[in-house]
Amino acid sequence: MSGAKGQSIIEFCFACAVFMLLLFGMVQTVRWIMMDLAERRYDHEAVLTAAGPLDGQLNPNFHRPRPLDAALFKKGK
Repeated sequence: MSGAKGQSIIEFCFACAVFMLLLFGMVQTVRWIMMDLAERRYDHEAVLTAAGPLDGQLNPNFHRPRPLDAALFKKGK
């Protein structure tokens, strides 16, 4: 009977570790999305307030997407 209890404790600990890794990945992904949206907003505001021709405001490529940093490797900013 004690072997079944030990197995359930090990399975629970493994499930907790997997859950924590999934939660960390979700938080990092949402953080990346929010940072990209904030940078896009600042870039868009800079394009709209810049003195220049109006057709420059219609350029859809005013922003370069932020590199994904969900694995804690600092490749971008």
